[in-house]
Amino acid sequence: MNQELDNYSSTTPIDDELQGRFKVLRIVAFMRWVTLLAGPGAILIDDYIQPWLLNQGLPSIITMEDLSKYLFLDVLGISRYIDEEQFLAYYHHLNIISCFLFVVFVGWVIIAKKKAVIAARDLALMEEKMRGNI
Repeated sequence: MNQELDNYSSTTPIDDELQGRFKVLRIVAFMRWVTLLAGPGAILIDDYIQPWLLNQGLPSIITMEDLSKYLFLDVLGISRYIDEEQFLAYYHHLNIISCFLFVVFVGWVIIAKKKAVIAARDLALMEEKMRGNI
């Protein structure tokens, strides 16, 4: 009953599958939140909340457009390559693309979550079978 140590592994293919599915779920869920902030969240703040606050007589706060302009043009130094007008044109296109990607990532998270649950159930069933044979 000697096993070669080179071939011994404590993880099973089902366990590796669960780890992979969980990593995919975490990455896609993170990207869903990023696209929510860059797309629908930014549009909501810039086009609806900011004008409403100004109509209520409250002081002007920074918008997502201003924050993005500061981060990309000043902090990252992209102003050497594009000017402010080009950035604003790209910014609005980025908002539209982020809205589309948000919808895609919502669907992808639902599918990835189902696959992760199936992989977890398969792992639990396999472990239960192993305990039953001991």
